[in-house]
Amino acid sequence: MRALGPEPLGNEFDAAMLARACKGKKTSLKAALSDQKVVAGLGNIYVCEALHRALLSPKRRASTIATKSGAPTERAQTLVEAIKAVLKDAIAAGGSSLRDHRRTDGQLGDFQHNFRVYDREGQPCPTPGCGGTIKRMVQTGRSTFFCPVCQE
Repeated sequence: MRALGPEPLGNEFDAAMLARACKGKKTSLKAALSDQKVVAGLGNIYVCEALHRALLSPKRRASTIATKSGAPTERAQTLVEAIKAVLKDAIAAGGSSLRDHRRTDGQLGDFQHNFRVYDREGQPCPTPGCGGTIKRMVQTGRSTFFCPVCQE
C-alpha cells in the first residue's frame, strides 16, 4: 500500500503533488495518470474523461505539466480540477456500468450516459466550438478516447 499514490479526492492530491510525480517523466500523460504509484484508483475511463475536460492530449509527455524544478504549471492545476470533477460527477451518478458494475443498492450506475469521449469513437467532440471527432487509439494496452482537435 505504501507504493500507491494519493487518493485523487484526498487532500494530498493537488497540482504540486501531481507535478512532482510527473517531473522528468518521458511517458505519456495517459500512462502517468494510469500508474497507481502516481495516483491511486484512477481507471481508464476516468483518465480519458479528465484529460478531455482539461483539454490535454493523452499523448502529451507527462513532464509538461511541471516546470523543470517540479513546480506545477497551469496545466497541472487544470488537470487536478478535471480529475476531481470527473470523479465527483461519477460518484453522484452511481459510477459507470459498462459490464458488471452495480451500486451498493444493486442498481446500475449512470455515469456512462455522461461520457464525453470514452467509447464515443467517431462521434462529434462535445467541446463547444471544437468541431473535432472523437478518436480511439491504444496506449499501454488500453483504449484511449480523445479529441485530436481540442486536446493539446
